[in-house]
Amino acid sequence: MIEVRENWISKEGITQILQLWDESGMETMLDGIYHYYGMDLIPHLQRMEEIIPQLKGGRFVKFRIQLTDETIVQVPKTHQHQNPYSFVLFLNEGFEGGELVFNHTTIKPKVGTMVYFTGEEGHRVENTIGKRYTLVGFLKNDIFETNPSII
Repeated sequence: MIEVRENWISKEGITQILQLWDESGMETMLDGIYHYYGMDLIPHLQRMEEIIPQLKGGRFVKFRIQLTDETIVQVPKTHQHQNPYSFVLFLNEGFEGGELVFNHTTIKPKVGTMVYFTGEEGHRVENTIGKRYTLVGFLKNDIFETNPSII
């Protein structure tokens, strides 16, 4: 299952999320599956639920802001997640590339668009020129199905 939900969050909400970005708390992930700079948002979950109320009740395994840019070379093969549900929310524009590529679908980043998918969906990210920020969540439960107001 792959769902694309455009205009899922307001510009104000995006601004509030990006204000949480702190490079001093940034980690670098360069392994055989993922390549990104990231900031863990689990410590900020309560604040994130204020910004995005639909996140309430989410049983997050991982939750972070991710940054990719031209210094990060993406893994060219697809991967799957071990968690049942995941989402990617595009937070900015002004970069090239960075498409989210599933086995049969390519999604061009668009500010405010959320892509919600199940763990078995193979995917990867195209290389990016410029800074591409995303909000990424890995969940044990289907919070968006249980919040019919956003469906």
